[in-house]
Amino acid sequence: MNHQTKSIRGWWDNYQGLNLCGGKINFILEDDEDMIEITYDDGMLIDVGKPMSGNYYCITVVSSDDEAGWNNPISEMTVLDKKELAGKLQESILKYRHM
Repeated sequence: MNHQTKSIRGWWDNYQGLNLCGGKINFILEDDEDMIEITYDDGMLIDVGKPMSGNYYCITVVSSDDEAGWNNPISEMTVLDKKELAGKLQESILKYRHM
């Protein structure tokens, strides 16, 4: 890999090594309310976003991607430092997919 190729990285590269435990990841938009979604065949969704009104990230786990799931989330985690986001996301995946 040459130096020029090495410097061309997408923001999503930090999340490529995650163990998704069978989920499918969708990268939407960096530092947005809709940033990353991980979906599972049983309906569970792990959502990552950065609220427009704050300088932090939220990892939300819902049992289903519908009104009932969003009204009663399984977990909501706030992450203040983007450098910790991939690690905290991995923790959430492992915690809620090995229940």
